[in-house]
Amino acid sequence: MKISFIVTVLYLLIAGNTTYFLGKSLYKHGENFLMSIFRNRIEIVLPVNKILLTGFYLVNAGFVLPFLEQNKGLTTMADCVEFLAFKIGFIYLVLGGMHFTNILIFVLIEKKSNPSTSN
Repeated sequence: MKISFIVTVLYLLIAGNTTYFLGKSLYKHGENFLMSIFRNRIEIVLPVNKILLTGFYLVNAGFVLPFLEQNKGLTTMADCVEFLAFKIGFIYLVLGGMHFTNILIFVLIEKKSNPSTSN
């Protein structure tokens, strides 16, 4: 079995499990956050939360899949570890940045819609 196939399977397992479980966690805990932001429009909390989860899955898949082809030329175990560390780390950094950007946007929405709480 080629080492590049094993690395690809490992990469997909790590990225897939991380995507699924992190998405579930963000969805579960994000509902309370969204309720505080949209307290005057509670009816949109669930749809917004579902849209955010769908977007999270799509963006993560969009980052994970293009990296599959780039694992050619892996010959040593060190190459494999470096490949996985760089690709998974890059994905985590981008998704973490996007998450904090989303939080900032929602905080700004809250301040704009509730000016009395922005003291």
